[in-house]
Amino acid sequence: MTSEAFFLHGCQLTRHPPNGSLVVRMRRFREMFGTSPKCCHQVWELSRTTQPSNTTPTHLLWALMFFNSYSTESEYHALTGADEKTFRKWCWTWVNMISELDCINWDNRFDNAHPEATLFVSLDGTDFRIREPSEFDPCWYSHKFHGPGLRYEIGICIATGWIVWAHGGVPCGSWPDLRLARDAFCSFVGPNEMTLADRGYCDPRYFIYPRPGRDDVRRQKEVMARHETCNRRLKQFRVLGGVFRHQLYLHPICFHAVVNLTQLMIELGEELYSVM
Repeated sequence: MTSEAFFLHGCQLTRHPPNGSLVVRMRRFREMFGTSPKCCHQVWELSRTTQPSNTTPTHLLWALMFFNSYSTESEYHALTGADEKTFRKWCWTWVNMISELDCINWDNRFDNAHPEATLFVSLDGTDFRIREPSEFDPCWYSHKFHGPGLRYEIGICIATGWIVWAHGGVPCGSWPDLRLARDAFCSFVGPNEMTLADRGYCDPRYFIYPRPGRDDVRRQKEVMARHETCNRRLKQFRVLGGVFRHQLYLHPICFHAVVNLTQLMIELGEELYSVM
């Protein structure tokens, strides 16, 4: 299934006319599926060994539509013509497959690094909204949006801007950034390896943060600001950008799927801005 075929298939699925301006049709494709036909093709190829024999490219597009719009099943039925049970089955089949793609490679943090470098990754936490639990518990509270949420951490290669680490899915209030980093990240860094982070990561054994007086403080701030660009990329998919309505155990699956899609788009040329 080529990227061109995905483009035409997507236009048919959303009932966009096959003729007319290519720019307009591509914009409509991205508005509906949140990504490019090239990324669709890449996901299809990477998942070939795990695809059910009876799946089709339409099912992949359903999952992308779900990530991007996060609407109700009745709305998807009206848009695609598929009954709710069929849409749900194939949508979640592909959500799980995309989440399990091997797109995030920790060793990629060394790419383009200086031979004497000891600082390869920037790390930052990001919070996502969930529905208010039936019984109020401050363990879910996020100070970032003053409501319940789940916290994750994203690690970005300083030299390339590629995502090389994604971890979390824990209650915001009871898991500050440093506790989450110590849960897994700190055990993966090498001897004498440091990580750039903000002041919430107050452990000088593993982290440094931009401080006045350092010669490279401006560049370090730019590196940390790049995380905001990455977070916006993730949250442009409404499944992460809005309030998550499904059961909480499904949120990490959606998170890792969207992270994989975002990294694939970076690899295909939609890079985060350079700070080199």
